[in-house]
Order: sequence, then C-alpha cells, then structure tokens
Amino acid sequence: MTDGIAGRERERLAAAFPTLTLDTSAEPATVTGTLRLDSGIGFTVDLRVPHNYPEGIPRLVCREEEIPWIEDRHVMGAGVACLCVSSEYRLHWPRGSDLTDFFKCFVVPYFARQAYYQIHGQWPPGQERSHGAAGIVESFSDTLSELASLCVATIERFLVVLASPGHPKGSDPCPCGSGKKIRKCHRRLVWTLRNNVDPQFARHDLFVLRQSPPHPVSPSA
Repeated sequence: MTDGIAGRERERLAAAFPTLTLDTSAEPATVTGTLRLDSGIGFTVDLRVPHNYPEGIPRLVCREEEIPWIEDRHVMGAGVACLCVSSEYRLHWPRGSDLTDFFKCFVVPYFARQAYYQIHGQWPPGQERSHGAAGIVESFSDTLSELASLCVATIERFLVVLASPGHPKGSDPCPCGSGKKIRKCHRRLVWTLRNNVDPQFARHDLFVLRQSPPHPVSPSA
C-alpha cells in the first residue's frame, strides 16, 4: 500500500470508525481496534490487507474467544471470517472502493449477525447463507434473478464463463441456456458480471459447486 493510499484510507477510517487504526509498518498491513455495535456488543477487529491492495481482497480474522472457529458460525480455518461467497466480493465492493466501504459492506453486517446470534441463539431471519455449494447457489439465485428460470446447471455455465481469464465474445452461446448468442441475449448481465467477478474467485466457486452439487434450484427461483 503506497503512502498516498494509506493516508486517504486513514482519513476515511478515522471519520467513519474512530476506534480503528490502519498500520502499514509491516506486511500485511492491518486494521485493528474494537468495533462496538448499536447492540452494545463489541468485537475485536483484525483485518489483514494484502500486499496487492486495492486489487487484493482483505481478510477478517476473528478472535476465537469471541466467535467460535467453526463453519456453523461462518468462520473458516485459522479464524478467517466467511464474509460472502467468493464471487460476490467485487459485485458489492467494486474496484474504486476503499477499506471504509469494505467495513460498511461486509465487516459491520457480519459482526451484527454474530451479535444477533449471541443474543438470540439463531441468525437474523433471512440473513444466513448456507455453506459450500448451497451458499453459492443461493448467492447466484440473487445475482441471476432476472433470468426467467434458473437451475444449478445454469449457475455452473455462468461460472465457467466467469472463470475464464478472457472476456467472452458476443458470438459465444449465452450461459443462460437459451441457445442464443450473448450479444442477442443477456449481454448486459454477462458483461457486468465479467467486469466485476475475479476469475480466480469464480474458479473457486465453480470447484466447490462441482465437488458437492446442491439440491436443484426451483425453476421459479
């Protein structure tokens, strides 16, 4: 992270989250402090900022004494928080966004759900995603909601397109399965996803989907 970027990040973070501190003296850079929610519950923040930021995605590491390191609490190995399906990061945190946006988009809602769970012993209604392949299907059911019908095979076709490092051609078959070319079908949707979903994340989600196929999606989804 350059000094110029770090300065702008610190200024915005201080205004939005005065209890958090950005430290760029070592690799990876970190954002640390305590984030206290409206519920009164506070969580220790340990956000690891990759060396290739802002291209790379930050990782939130949870304190095990605050949030158990188990999949059912959306914490993966080494305490890394599962903030969203991999392919969703740039859809909700597009290029040009900063660490303050990342906190508002992912970290604060994540801790708010965890606080609700601590108080009520369950997740907020309608706010929990499934794990693994099922969660990927739930995510893409929202992302591809404009399609008239949706099934796992359609989601897989979209992920194949998004996992490719190159930009799809307008003459390629549309991944919706209509048999039409992209330029005569869902061109805007495919182009939007291609511009915002990192191929490496799409490859990860495609691998997970193929390793453990979920139940079929309802055609009316």
